[in-house]
Amino acid sequence: MKPFSLLIKPASADCNLRCRYCFYLPKGELFPQAKTHRMSYNTLNRLVSSYMATDQKQYTFVWQGGEPTLMGLNFFEKVIELQKEHGRDYAVVTNVLQTNGKLIDDKWAAFLSKYRFLVGVSLDGAQELHDQNRIDARGKGSHSDVLKGIESLRRHDVPFNILVLVSASNVTRGRETYQYLRRNDLFYHQYIPCVEFYETSKGPSAGHTISGKQWGSFMCEVF
Repeated sequence: MKPFSLLIKPASADCNLRCRYCFYLPKGELFPQAKTHRMSYNTLNRLVSSYMATDQKQYTFVWQGGEPTLMGLNFFEKVIELQKEHGRDYAVVTNVLQTNGKLIDDKWAAFLSKYRFLVGVSLDGAQELHDQNRIDARGKGSHSDVLKGIESLRRHDVPFNILVLVSASNVTRGRETYQYLRRNDLFYHQYIPCVEFYETSKGPSAGHTISGKQWGSFMCEVF
């Protein structure tokens, strides 16, 4: 069998932020029977056991959202228990967590460090840029909370990288964004373009999408 990883959204589209460019948050409306959406233990058990029953040398679990930390630490402690239970001799188990960083504190960071999670933290640059789009339900920017989460990760030596969504808000400020991250000793970056899809041929209307030319210019500026 060709090795493969799993991309898992245990809290579905649920999130504690209301990012202006988020395409996934409205997907929660597909399940109107519940206000919150959480993976059950039975589903988790089946997911882990069936994946780890495949013959691989390395098993990679990528936890994403929505916001996966909404599941709480107890959920991820159960994840580790099940991975230990169903693990194979000499096989490697890797966990990756993509988070907005808002809920990360020392307790979370200690757990992530103990079990060697690789963490991706979403940060769109300096506060002025980040807080234009990455806001909570009250419209408050999340930049300061993200930095607090990053400091917790640092205190516990958790390996992490920064994920920058390149949208209309920061696409002309590639050099500034890169230098901001460097000044804050953030050296591992991911950049992804904001692309919105529409059913009509009228083109973008939400104002966040960037063009291919803009994306290329941004990356040239960064490099």
